[in-house]
Amino acid sequence: MKTFFASKMLCIGLVVTMLSVGCSPAEKPTEPKTLTVAISPDIPPYVLDKATSGLEVDLMKIAFSEYELSFVQLPYEELEKAVPEKKAEVSAGVRQEHENQFDSNDFIGFSNVAIAKKSANIKIEKIADLAPYEVLTWQNAYLDLGGEFEKMYAPAGPDRAKYKEVADQKIQVEDFWKSDNAVIVIDQNIFNHFSESLGHSLDDVQVFDLFPAVTNFKVAFADEKLCIEFNNRIRQLCKNGEYQKLLDKYQVQLPETPCDEAKGEN
Repeated sequence: MKTFFASKMLCIGLVVTMLSVGCSPAEKPTEPKTLTVAISPDIPPYVLDKATSGLEVDLMKIAFSEYELSFVQLPYEELEKAVPEKKAEVSAGVRQEHENQFDSNDFIGFSNVAIAKKSANIKIEKIADLAPYEVLTWQNAYLDLGGEFEKMYAPAGPDRAKYKEVADQKIQVEDFWKSDNAVIVIDQNIFNHFSESLGHSLDDVQVFDLFPAVTNFKVAFADEKLCIEFNNRIRQLCKNGEYQKLLDKYQVQLPETPCDEAKGEN
């Protein structure tokens, strides 16, 4: 009799336990961590389709795969100050140092060259040879391309009058093709992509290597821990070959990459 009673009470206890578990409030799913990332306007193949893809975009997404990234596209001039001015928590593609931000190691490189139409019959052997021509660049390019270029084209420079900065690099390329004898200073991958999409032949231009083989850019962070985390992730992408796979995916050709710098650290 005692055994029967004990078994019955055990069954009742199990039922009560199951019911209580079933009625307990469900745990709320963990909301993904979010980051606001400032990035340039579309510059194929680095930033594509309103910052939904491209080499830079994919690098950020992979490096912060556990975050939900909200991309805000800003002109180059605004990108440089996006973090200290609190327009974003992260700003991809910066070179200038500012207070209240932490800069990553180099994460991406651009192969900047001077390009002219063959029909213009322009001969350029050194940066000083640019002086007679209209020069089309991106915003603040005079800060990125070395001391001689800066001396010529800084706001108070002697050749500033023939220097034109364009916020949208698609328009920069369009302006070049509309001009008879302008010289465009631009990353060659970006120029090739926009020119071909506009129906122009790359056989119609000549390329002048006046600048360092690669101009590298960093990512600015409001949070130092995130900056360190990002450096570690990019280093890992270099080691496991994922960085090179992204270069191949977007057909970006560079004489050297931040991964070469990472190898030197080992």
